[in-house]
Amino acid sequence: MKLTSLVPEARSRLRESSRIELGKGGLWTHRLRGGPLLLSCTAGSVWITREGEPNDVVLEAGASYGGEGRGLLVVEALEPAQIAVAAGEARRTARAALERARAALAGARGSWLVLLSLAALYLIWGSTYLAVSIALETLPPFLLAGVRFVTAGALLYGVLRLRGVPRPTLRQWGAAARVGVLLLVFGNGLVVVSQQWVSSGVAAVVVSTMPLWLALFTTVRVGRGEGASAGAPEVSRGEWLGLLVGFAGAALLHLGGDLHAAHVGALLVVLAPVAWALGSLYSRTLPLPAGSMAVAAEMLAGGAVMLGISALAGERLAAPPSARSLLALGYLTVFGSIVALSAYTFLLRSTRPAIATSYAYVNPIVAIALGILLGGERASATTWAAAAIVGAGVIIVSRSRH
Repeated sequence: MKLTSLVPEARSRLRESSRIELGKGGLWTHRLRGGPLLLSCTAGSVWITREGEPNDVVLEAGASYGGEGRGLLVVEALEPAQIAVAAGEARRTARAALERARAALAGARGSWLVLLSLAALYLIWGSTYLAVSIALETLPPFLLAGVRFVTAGALLYGVLRLRGVPRPTLRQWGAAARVGVLLLVFGNGLVVVSQQWVSSGVAAVVVSTMPLWLALFTTVRVGRGEGASAGAPEVSRGEWLGLLVGFAGAALLHLGGDLHAAHVGALLVVLAPVAWALGSLYSRTLPLPAGSMAVAAEMLAGGAVMLGISALAGERLAAPPSARSLLALGYLTVFGSIVALSAYTFLLRSTRPAIATSYAYVNPIVAIALGILLGGERASATTWAAAAIVGAGVIIVSRSRH
């Protein structure tokens, strides 16, 4: 649910006020004791949970939330944020009732958007592994990935510019290039290269360890005393347990032989989630463009580097690409890069991070099933077991953090 305003009469009668700064992931709690309260988000965005209320609320900068009665109110910063809190005596008005009705309608609409966005992430990102396998039938890996991200980045960049979004500065382009190399050239490019020798299901299971690497690197930053500046929380026992369980599932793929291949390039897939996690962590400290423009700039920069690697590696088309490969490339560009990424961005802004990242333990199941049904692949009992164990580890880490 998202609220954007509160009754002016109620706002004017609130007397005591204070401003609170919250780092990303920071919490502020307040127990209501019968009187009204007005909470305004003056910067960033926050997640509000109230005891006894079935729906949570996401506030972005400029939006307000009003409540009265009793119960615990919990505010979590989705990014560095500032909130203004005022409490006093106010009365309910007809306009307040209208505001609550509008909020309820917005919440219902938001629930459907959340469900649709989750479905897009689960199905689209889960199917991209099979699409990559099909595209690789007649397209070399770095040429395939480079064309995909340059095209998607150009389309997104053009739409954003038409909507009046400012161009990135030279400094922001540099930051986007660094993140794009980690996330796309290494994070995605190594997956594409390795899928020349491993099945889409095995690749998806290995990539699903990304949240575990991210948690591990965050742990290292906390241990070095960098966690406070990055907003990193202390690592709990539950997180350690989740890391051990998840990496045990990844080890099973190695010990079980599912990553054994004639070509050593198959092992590159192991480095892909490491690079993605490093890029995700690194991006928090860089001056990236705001909103979706950062994604467009990262895709343009990362895609351009991939095309350069393709040229240096001497990738050539042995024959004109097949219709199957071109259709798969179009699917990856439009749906895998633009639609699913937009859904992911929406979920990050509108739901808890644990919900937005739940794709990590659903995508492998979708990828394995589609590989069997549509790609003619086979999944051993080891692959299924590894997917279940890695998924359990990711769930434990996510629940321990929230």
